[in-house]
Amino acid sequence: MNKVKFKGSPNPSLGMEIELQLLDPETLDLVDGILPLMACYPQFPRIKPEYNQATVEINSKVCSAIGELESNIFSVFTTLQARCEELGMILAGAGTHPFCKRLVPMTPLKRHLAQYQIAGYLSYWMTFAQHVHVGMASGDEAVEIMAMLKPYLPILIALSASSPFWSGNDTGYASFRQRLLATRQSYGIPPTFKSWKDFGYFFDSTKSAGIFDNVRDIHWDLRLQPYLGTLEIRVMDAQPTLKESVILAAFVHTLVVYLQRYLRGEERGFILTPHHWWFEKENNFQASRLGLDAKYIEDDRGNARPIKQVIVDILSALATTAARLGETEYLELVRKRLEIKPSYIRQRQVFQKTGSYKEVVSSLVRELKREMLGFPILGLAKELEISRKLGSGAIAVAMGSN
Repeated sequence: MNKVKFKGSPNPSLGMEIELQLLDPETLDLVDGILPLMACYPQFPRIKPEYNQATVEINSKVCSAIGELESNIFSVFTTLQARCEELGMILAGAGTHPFCKRLVPMTPLKRHLAQYQIAGYLSYWMTFAQHVHVGMASGDEAVEIMAMLKPYLPILIALSASSPFWSGNDTGYASFRQRLLATRQSYGIPPTFKSWKDFGYFFDSTKSAGIFDNVRDIHWDLRLQPYLGTLEIRVMDAQPTLKESVILAAFVHTLVVYLQRYLRGEERGFILTPHHWWFEKENNFQASRLGLDAKYIEDDRGNARPIKQVIVDILSALATTAARLGETEYLELVRKRLEIKPSYIRQRQVFQKTGSYKEVVSSLVRELKREMLGFPILGLAKELEISRKLGSGAIAVAMGSN
């Protein structure tokens, strides 16, 4: 019997969480700053602690449109940034910290300490993510959309890759965060369920076995959130700038709504189909290894083509839905992302030029600070209009390239 009830959302609402790095302004190493920071926000739900003490999470409110999300997340970040500076800390965004080697302590909350008892040493392998929530009408719809999204996970990995360095080494990966998480319990590609009832049976069984106590103990790349009435897309690296985070959120939102419409027979365009589970794993691996230079296996016969070509086809298919949602301008910026340097390349170029991992972190700090001095109140759509007038170089600057 499924004891977990799904709180349906009548509209495809939108929300976002971003895990940010807390840094010492002199050394640019991670700093255990969450406890004094949270003392400033004991009852503020938009700024939260995370698993380790060098991470702070910002959350948007539940939004009905991407413009609302953008405005809200900039507002929350502005508040956080000012308080961090008062406490002698600065912020950066990326999937991993490039050179930190020490073991950062857990945040002493009951849930995190319980997870440590399960994960042990692996708990210290810190990563930073961006999560997007989209409202689902029912548990059955959420389960079906989750299955349909699985072949799109490599696309999201490639578009968001921002973790080429780890513990003072160039890993050779675009998203090494993916490989670190692959070592952990309950991370990675989710199983496929036939229905919400089927998922409920699975969860009840795992709870009886002592594997999971709460749905939040599941950390799959796609997670059902019954108490919020959402499907949570968790596969993406944290981004160096809020603008890049919002662009990805718009892409995810448009994609999910497109798939919802596809289920109802209101769309009949290009769609990625489920693969053999090994090809799904391979596509995710290649995307984490090579980012936007990866190839994507499209079917169980092994046919593959460049992932950039697949993304272009997806963007074309999403055009009508994006227009309905008012997200066309944001998806144009996703297309531009294929032409300019993504974060993992920008970070590597800084290291190649300077030979310093500290300079890589410094560049991440500058990107985040620079955008707060730029266009935050104009919105990305207005920014794109300005960038068109100024030329393609302005788009590269707006997206945070060095």
